[in-house]
Amino acid sequence: MRTHLFRATCHIKCLYSNHSRRSAKTACFSILLLFLLCNSVLAADMPMSAAELLPGKEVRITAPKTGKTFLLYVPADYTDKRPFPIIFCYHGYRGHATTWPFKQITKGKGFIVVGMNYATDDYHKGLSPDKTAPEKAFFNEVMALVSARLNIATDYIFMGGYSQGGYSTTILGEQLLERLAGFLILGAGRSMVDTEPPPSELIRKHPIFFGAGELDDPHYPRAKRASGFYTEWGADVTFEGWQDETHTLSPKWLTKTKMREWLIAYGPAKQAKSGFEKAQIAEKSGRLGEAFTLYTQIAEILPDTELCRTAKEAETRLATEAETQLNQLKKAAATKPYAQVVKALESFRDNYAMSIFAERATQMLSELLNAKADALEARARKAETQKNYARALQLYELYLTYFSEAKRYPEVQKHVKHLKNKTGTK
Repeated sequence: MRTHLFRATCHIKCLYSNHSRRSAKTACFSILLLFLLCNSVLAADMPMSAAELLPGKEVRITAPKTGKTFLLYVPADYTDKRPFPIIFCYHGYRGHATTWPFKQITKGKGFIVVGMNYATDDYHKGLSPDKTAPEKAFFNEVMALVSARLNIATDYIFMGGYSQGGYSTTILGEQLLERLAGFLILGAGRSMVDTEPPPSELIRKHPIFFGAGELDDPHYPRAKRASGFYTEWGADVTFEGWQDETHTLSPKWLTKTKMREWLIAYGPAKQAKSGFEKAQIAEKSGRLGEAFTLYTQIAEILPDTELCRTAKEAETRLATEAETQLNQLKKAAATKPYAQVVKALESFRDNYAMSIFAERATQMLSELLNAKADALEARARKAETQKNYARALQLYELYLTYFSEAKRYPEVQKHVKHLKNKTGTK
């Protein structure tokens, strides 16, 4: 590729010296196309394992099993310390994988966005309900690939798309109802119109967002009609008509929709409320580590809301209490019997499981155990130095019996074997 670029550059120089300015301009345009070709090669699809997933960046990935590609956008505020909602976006007629409009609607924050290609080559003819197996297989593969690299809130998976992407959502989404938190059907109606309604127990209260330009014929009437059917079937439907908009949306369209507020209400806000309730139950049940971790995650979801501020206060309170207890246990280690301190630390560790405080308690237990083991080894070494081999071996055996998790256990075990051979002890 570099050789081709070099030759093309030399060709331009030659044109400037031997031909008209117009010919040189034509050559410049050609070399620009060549550079763009190079860029497209450099931006080729990559396997998930090689993708650099950075906040605020979008990458194109090849799924190894299906061989299809998808776009993955990591939100600018992403952190693996908490799970993020995810939106699967399906593109329109004869289009290609895109994260539009959801990356723009969410302002690039709060949601992982996956731009899906279709697994079915003739998707443009319309997805058939009895031929969705390839699409579901691709969806499952992408979900598994992304979940392995990013922290996903699996209870908050959304699906949507514009135009054919919206119609496709009504087919594929209805078949994945149990796994989805909501649909976003934009510039589209329902593929099956009013026939073959989804299972009543699954569609009831299921959040669905409809949006279409009021001048978008025939899609606006279809969207209006489909929203009515979903409402009759018990779904939780929100409908938006965008004034003065056709099927080709204007740049002002983004100012006419409340879709971001809808996504937050059914995604992060609902996630925070559910998590807060779980945290309270965990705290009341004495599972303080679980409660602390949940409060910490919730506090970062929508930090400007009252609920998340309350979660932050609860996180701080539990952290202060845990720090106080750890300091007390650290002081007790110098004055209290070893067994008593170990029992207290183990109890603390169990209460604060699934948190950083459990990790610190585990570290303290390890330090105590190694200190106790080292002291016993020192006594055995002293007896060995005094050639009191029977006493030394007795102490070493105590070490091997009670301190199998000590750092120096392998070395002591090896030394005891050597000492037994030396003294002829079995």
